[in-house]
Amino acid sequence: MSLDSGLGPHDSEGQLARDHQSLVAQAFDAAPNGFVIIDAAGRIVAANSELERMFGFERASLLGQPVETLLPAGLRELHVALRNQYAERPEPRAMGAGRVLFGRRSDGHEFPVEIGLNPLPGPQGSLVLASVVDISERMALEWAFRGLFDASPYGLVIVDDDGKIAMVNRELAESLGHQASALVGQPLERLLPDRHRSVHGALMAGYHVSGESRIMGHGRDLTALHADGTELPVEIGLSRVRWQRKTMTLAAVSDISVRKRLELELRQANDNLQEFTYVASHDLRSPLRGIADLVEWINADLGDATPPEVRHNLGRISQRIERMEHLIGDLLSYARAGSAQTAFSTVAVDDVVRDILEIQPLPAGFELDLEASIEPFLATRTPLETALRNLLGNASKHHDRGTGRVRVLARHDDRYCEISVIDDGPGVPLQARERIFKLFQTLSASKRGGSGIGLALTKRLVEVHGGRIEVISPVHEGRGTCFRLWWPRFPRRTSDD
Repeated sequence: MSLDSGLGPHDSEGQLARDHQSLVAQAFDAAPNGFVIIDAAGRIVAANSELERMFGFERASLLGQPVETLLPAGLRELHVALRNQYAERPEPRAMGAGRVLFGRRSDGHEFPVEIGLNPLPGPQGSLVLASVVDISERMALEWAFRGLFDASPYGLVIVDDDGKIAMVNRELAESLGHQASALVGQPLERLLPDRHRSVHGALMAGYHVSGESRIMGHGRDLTALHADGTELPVEIGLSRVRWQRKTMTLAAVSDISVRKRLELELRQANDNLQEFTYVASHDLRSPLRGIADLVEWINADLGDATPPEVRHNLGRISQRIERMEHLIGDLLSYARAGSAQTAFSTVAVDDVVRDILEIQPLPAGFELDLEASIEPFLATRTPLETALRNLLGNASKHHDRGTGRVRVLARHDDRYCEISVIDDGPGVPLQARERIFKLFQTLSASKRGGSGIGLALTKRLVEVHGGRIEVISPVHEGRGTCFRLWWPRFPRRTSDD
C-alpha cells in the first residue's frame, strides 16, 4: 500500500504552514486575556473573544475602528499622541506604568485595566499586539485594603526591601508630625533617631532572611523620631507581605508614650508608698515600744495603790499604742499589696472561709451561712484569703447589733469566681460607697475602731490580681451590705512575670 498522498514537497510545507496559522489563530481567540491587534494608523485589525466579552462590542463592529473607541472620551486625544510616540520607539512594555488605566465598555461603563504592548512586524506594515486584563476585582480589593489601612487606629507603614516607604497611614504620619503623602518614597531612616540608623539596615536585612512575624526590639526601648526632633517610645510589630507585586515589610507602630508615663507614675507611687511605710514602721514602732514599756513600768511601780482613774488612763494609753501598732502593720500590708503574687495553687473557697474562721471566729451572737461548695480553681491563696478575712471581719465589726447573720456565697462564671459576703447590718449610705475603699476612710471609726485600711487593702489586692470588687447596699428592707468580688479562675501572666 502506498502512503503517497499525491502532494509534492512544496504542498506539504504549505499545509504545515496553514495548520500552524490555524493553531495560532485558535490560541489567539481562546486566550484568557483580551487581545487586540492595531495597525500603524491606530485601527483595530483583529480582536479575540475575551476582548469582545470584556468591552461588550461585537468583533465585526470593532474591525477598522480606531483603538480609542475602547477608551473613555476624556483620554482619547491624549492617547493618539502617546500612540504616535510609541510608534517611533516600539518595544515590549507595560502601558501606563505607575498609573491606573481605564477602558470603556459599549454601554459607557469605565473599568480599570492593565495593558501590555508588543510590536508585530508584518508584510502589511508594523502592527502592535495589546494584551488587556480587567483588574476591577483586584483594584476593588486594593482600594478596600487602602481604606482599612488608612482607617486603622494603629500606625502602619509598608517598606520595600530597599528601605523606602511604599505606603504609610494617616495615624502614623500625624503621630510623628508628617503628612502621609510626603513620606511615600522616603527612606525609613527618616523616622528613626540618628543613633539607630547605623544598625537599622543590617537588622532589616537579617529580618528579610527570616521573614517571620514578630515584635521588633524585644527587651529594648524603641523610639521613633518626631518631625520636631523629639523621640516617642513605640512598640513595633513586623510582618512580610505582598504589595505591588513585591514582597515588602509591614510594620505596625504603636505610640506607647502615655502608657510609659502612667507606668512610671505608678511605679514611683508604689516605690514612694513602700519607702514611706517602711520608714514609718521603723521610726514609729521604736518609740511606741518605748512608750509601752514606760506604761508597764509605771503600772509596776504604782502596784495595787494605783488610783482607779490613773489605772483607767494608763489602760487607755495601752489601747492607743496597740491601735497605732495595728495601723502601722496595716500600712505595711497595703504597701506590699502593690504587686501580684504568682504562687498558684488549687483553692477551694469553702476551705478558705473555714480556715479564716478557725483563727478569727465571728463574735458570739453571729451566725455564718456558707454556700461555697463549688469546684476548686487555681489562684493565689494568700491574697484571696486576706481579702476574705477583711470582708468577714467588717461584717461583724461594723454591725450595729449584738447579734447578726453573715452569708458567704460563691459561684463560677466564665472567667471568674464570684464571691459575695453579705451581712444584715445597718448598710452603707449611698454617698459613702466609693469613699469606703479609700485609705483611712471609715463610716464611724470612733465607734467601731476601724483603721480605714481594711477595705482599701482588699480592693488593692483584688485589682492587682486581676479581679474587681463592688458594694451593694441595702440588701433587704433597707439594711445589709453585700461585698461582691470577682477573682480570676485561671492563672494570668503579665509582661513582668
